[in-house]
This record gives sequence, C-alpha cells and structure tokens, in this order.
Amino acid sequence: MNEKREFPRYSCKFPVKFKFYEGNPDEIEIASSSPVKGKGTIIDISKGGTFLVSNSRVNINIPIILTFSSGGKKNNLSGIIVRTGLLKNNPSEVAQRYAGQKVKGDAYIAVKFDTPMENIIQ
Repeated sequence: MNEKREFPRYSCKFPVKFKFYEGNPDEIEIASSSPVKGKGTIIDISKGGTFLVSNSRVNINIPIILTFSSGGKKNNLSGIIVRTGLLKNNPSEVAQRYAGQKVKGDAYIAVKFDTPMENIIQ
C-alpha cells in the first residue's frame, strides 16, 4: 500500500476525552450547539491527525475537540472526523490492523486536525 499521508504516524496509547457534535455537518453551529462527550484511547498519531478507539458512535464530517496529555503536556486539538467504523468483523485494512489492540472500545475514529500539531511526543 502506498503511503499517502502528509506526516509520519506514531503508535501510542494516550487516554483521550473528546466532544463531538451531532446533526447535519453543513448546519452545525458550534457556538450554539451542545456537544456530546466521549472518551477512548489514541493509538496512532501524527502532526496532521489521529486514530482512536472508543465506544462512541460518531458520523463523518463532524467537528470534534480532543483533550489528551502527551509528554507531560495537555493538548486541546480540534478537527474533523474523516473515517469511522466498527473494529470487529471489519474487512478494511485499518480495522484489521487495530482490532487486536488491548484497548477498550469497539469503534474507531480517524480525525484530521484543523491545524497541524506542533510537537508530537511518542
């Protein structure tokens, strides 16, 4: 498989809390909408985005705000959900690669950050 990502990815296991929005992506008003809270584990990260496992069900093209610590630094990053799905019995290469991880959650969420993360602590 040819790598098409802009930034290199790093494996990790960071607990993450997040807020996401529900509804039509073209009509969400973040300033006036109440977000849904979720939590999970980041298992892959790059300057441009992250891949996490959670029990939360989300839709693509929805804004998300992630809060996690890495290297003693608290990170608050916003982005957009670009892929999601269930890990179990999923034939996609992405799901197969992470289905065996020892983390709580049965769904994956791929997020593209609005602004690249400055420093990644692996």
